[in-house]
Amino acid sequence: MLHNKVKQALKNDKAVFGTGLTGPIEMPVLRTLANCGVEWLFLDMEHGSTDISDLLNAVQVADLLGMVSVLRIPDLQYHWVARSLDTGALGVMVPRVETREQAELAVQWAKFPPVGVRGMGSPSFLSYAPVSPAEGLETSNRETMVLVQIETKKAVDNVEAIASVPGVDALFIGPLDMSISLGRPGDVASEESHQAFRKVCHVAREQGLAVGIVSLPDRVKTYYDMGVRLFSVGNFLYYIQTSVTAAAAAFKKQVPG
Repeated sequence: MLHNKVKQALKNDKAVFGTGLTGPIEMPVLRTLANCGVEWLFLDMEHGSTDISDLLNAVQVADLLGMVSVLRIPDLQYHWVARSLDTGALGVMVPRVETREQAELAVQWAKFPPVGVRGMGSPSFLSYAPVSPAEGLETSNRETMVLVQIETKKAVDNVEAIASVPGVDALFIGPLDMSISLGRPGDVASEESHQAFRKVCHVAREQGLAVGIVSLPDRVKTYYDMGVRLFSVGNFLYYIQTSVTAAAAAFKKQVPG
């Protein structure tokens, strides 16, 4: 995929639907998600059991199915940024960003010279095989998204500085960690949390950035009205759990106890 349709949609202020994958990723799962209308995948290496060795095939298959892959790295280190993008993913998400300096490192490590300092190595060029190395570098720098997570009170306090870093494409809110940081663990609907979310959205709009969030299906409109456009709605395990729970409840209503 030589064109990042998610990045373009966000530039046009369009809402984008995605979901999370935190466990083993198989081709039938990816085909199912694509058939259901998923536009982007939140592939998580910070939590869950997914490792980078699981992701190369997953990212390539997702690409062929028309889904943009965004990899959340475990920590802000060069090798995590570079290796994640070497899978062919079109986005990298950095957790726990709280300062401008951290955001600057994320951009530097995600972009090739002259924009950043990312090194070229196999198999990063595979996604750009039809073009020359020079064109591949330019395409990667243009199409790759850098998402920084705003998930603590300190990050919200510093959000203006973080959002002003050239090359940052989106501020991605971590609602659960934010609620913990604000002293309201799990209460993502508290007024304190919503004030923080609104501030992130306001600053992002001033800087021309997109805002993303992890959301349950019934909270999408609330966040959309705040200004969020990049949604990771539930995750595959959540959908399995809710669907099987509903099926089990329906079953028990129809058969003797």
